[in-house]
Amino acid sequence: MIQFQPLSLKSSFRLFLLIVLTYGAGFIMSTWTSNPVNINWYHNLFQAPWSPPDFVFALVWLILYGMISISAWLVWSLASHRYFYYQLITQILWVYTFFEAHMLFYSFLIIFALTFFVVEMMKEFYRYSKLSARLLIPYLLWIIFAAYLNAYAFMYN
Repeated sequence: MIQFQPLSLKSSFRLFLLIVLTYGAGFIMSTWTSNPVNINWYHNLFQAPWSPPDFVFALVWLILYGMISISAWLVWSLASHRYFYYQLITQILWVYTFFEAHMLFYSFLIIFALTFFVVEMMKEFYRYSKLSARLLIPYLLWIIFAAYLNAYAFMYN
């Protein structure tokens, strides 16, 4: 039987730091996605088939940020985290470009870079922890789905 091992103070701090980084980035992005002007703009776009309601986006990101944080924490001292930081910065850039700047074509290009960084992060983490990489699969799928929504918005608006 596996016994619970309490986290060390150092390990707990690392997890806390990663949670603050990912949810902090999410908070920054939410200032653009929750802005009434941007919400109105988004709802006036021709929406892609299978576009989920607004509450689904918030719920999915809430879960994904936790999974991203845990994934990076599992390989904290083993793997390079450069792609973790690249994807976080690119994600912020994508949300700004799409929701705040309303630049659909450029946001579409940026989401491809984001997809690349997520795949590279998964490959890097997989070398040290299969679980860490598997925790990122829903994130990758969600980004691909967001790319579909972005492409539709670009082509039909």
